[in-house]
Amino acid sequence: MSAHRTSAVSRLIVASLCAAAALLASLITAPVASAQAAGGFQDLLAKTRARVDQFSQQFSYLRYDDDVVEAKLKNSDKVAYKQEIIFDSLVRVSFDEGKLRVDEQRLVAKPPRRVERRPLLETFGFSTLEMIFHPYYESSFRFADAGSDAQQGKMLEKVTFQHVPNTPSPVLYQTLGPDRPLDVSGTAWIDPATGGIYRIDATISSGIGDAGIKSIEASVVFQPIVLQDEREPELLPVTATINLETPRQHWRNVHRYSDYRKYRVAVNMPGGSAQ
Repeated sequence: MSAHRTSAVSRLIVASLCAAAALLASLITAPVASAQAAGGFQDLLAKTRARVDQFSQQFSYLRYDDDVVEAKLKNSDKVAYKQEIIFDSLVRVSFDEGKLRVDEQRLVAKPPRRVERRPLLETFGFSTLEMIFHPYYESSFRFADAGSDAQQGKMLEKVTFQHVPNTPSPVLYQTLGPDRPLDVSGTAWIDPATGGIYRIDATISSGIGDAGIKSIEASVVFQPIVLQDEREPELLPVTATINLETPRQHWRNVHRYSDYRKYRVAVNMPGGSAQ
């Protein structure tokens, strides 16, 4: 298997730690109706953080297939040209010198039938967008209660989030130079009983103008999936749709995630070995 080529346009990366953006902004969270409501909302955030933290510890290595369609769109939103690639992907969660590291590594499992030579957008890492709710980033985002909404046949709580500038961010943008952290805002749909995330919509519109980008939008949908040797299902991403627009052009990538399995890695240590 061979590694995927670098896009002629850009590479957008999510969930890898870097320094925060430099601009300051004032952030206002929605007022809470009562102390009881505030307590309930904080309990919901605590459940979600604990769930994300537990998952990242239990499944620090997770392998899956990523079937992505990369498309360039016309002004009418119809496809001008596209290509489909299937990747064998691996997510690794670790702490390095006290900093959270979330890396998605992937190899081409099935190349395109015809390689598109015209520019396309390369996106990866969106399967880890829920790391916004990891305890490590607790002080990096402002959260607010946005009411409730029905998704996937369940009544879920809507939680808005807004990145606090000059704090660590799990969302990075990469051009020809080093990774750049970006401010991200959006909405998550969360099960109030379990803290499980069923959907995240995120928007990036600041800090990217100098790269010639007008906006970046991502929508990730999660569904219950039972992993091998596990009794209880885990909420895992099944699709991610990313739209990137410049003043004159529009790209859309759609990821479909499947065949999740736990992955064991052999590590050689002084005096012995471990898995």
